[in-house]
Amino acid sequence: MSTSLKPSDEQAKVITGCLMLLAIIALTGVFYITKAVLIPFVIAIFIVTIVTPIVDLLVLKMKFPQIVAISVTLLLVLSAGFVLSLVLIYSTQQVIATAESQYSEKLGIFISSAFDMAKDVGDPEQDSKTKTQTKDEEIEEKKEAAAPEETSSDTAQPAVAKKPQTSWYQKIGIDLNVLKKTTIDYMKTSVESIAVSTMQTALSFTTTSFFVAIFVIFLLAGRDPRTVVKNVIYWEIEQKIRSYISTKLILSLVTSTLVGITLSLFGLELALVFAILTFLLNFIPSIGSVIATLLPIPVAFAQFSDSPWTIVGVIFIPGAIQMVIGNGIEPKLMGEGLQLHPVTVLLALSFWTLLWGPIGAILAVPITAGIRIVLMRFESGRTAGNLLAGILPGESSLVT
Repeated sequence: MSTSLKPSDEQAKVITGCLMLLAIIALTGVFYITKAVLIPFVIAIFIVTIVTPIVDLLVLKMKFPQIVAISVTLLLVLSAGFVLSLVLIYSTQQVIATAESQYSEKLGIFISSAFDMAKDVGDPEQDSKTKTQTKDEEIEEKKEAAAPEETSSDTAQPAVAKKPQTSWYQKIGIDLNVLKKTTIDYMKTSVESIAVSTMQTALSFTTTSFFVAIFVIFLLAGRDPRTVVKNVIYWEIEQKIRSYISTKLILSLVTSTLVGITLSLFGLELALVFAILTFLLNFIPSIGSVIATLLPIPVAFAQFSDSPWTIVGVIFIPGAIQMVIGNGIEPKLMGEGLQLHPVTVLLALSFWTLLWGPIGAILAVPITAGIRIVLMRFESGRTAGNLLAGILPGESSLVT
């Protein structure tokens, strides 16, 4: 008799999980090696997902020829990309023009004043002693001025040499002059490096936009609205990703506009740059809005060093705008959203940022949501799909 060696259900799940883990590792390597091509391609897919309703409207409802509908849609996409590239180039020129001269000088002045203030603070105990001695000396001087004839050489006390005051910085071996010079040199070098990296990022974005435009052209040209097969998985992915990106796009535009107006009213320089960065960073979940709020701080300190309340307004009012829109309005517009657990969002954000950099951070959530939708359509992948939604094995839920 021959006995069958079929694995049990638990063993089959373990084998499936191990195979999926190996597949993920292999795909991660492929994604990293081919990121120069895959990043523009994935961006083009998301752009096409957003603009396909325009093509369908022009072809199916308004009876435009397909070539005309695709041409009009491409013109809109390319115009938006061109305007965004021009704004980024202009903003980069502003940063480079002011970083190496104006802000380096202002930061140097601010750091110098901060160190001078630290020198004046000194040792609290020494300050109190000095104040007491000063009062005693003033009293003695008043007595001597009131009765100068009573003082004589017999009563005069020998002068005692005063020891130089030692601040607590000197007691622990810190030379504030050397530290100030080192800090100023480091800040100037950092500002210059930030300007250079900003220019490189803008150039990289422009190059990536060129390849994205090519992929968008071919993806739209190869799509016929009359013969599109309504595959269930593809349809669900398209609908959820389109809803997510469209909502994020509108809310990011509103947020960046309000932040830009607020910073302009305060008179903050580079307000347009920070508004653009707010728009882009809002696509990064959780931490993007925090980074966008903190970015103007160095410029605010350099420009409004003599007005602390202005600095507070530059930080807290844009932060309040981010909080109201991100935590109040966005959840209501998103509805059920992409059904991803917050921990899953953070892990996906870390993974795709490590893999593809800032672009990966922006695309992390829609990519992970698409993967989850595909996993939920297969019996062997439902456990992993539920885990992405925060549902542990054995729990009951209506999430599908």
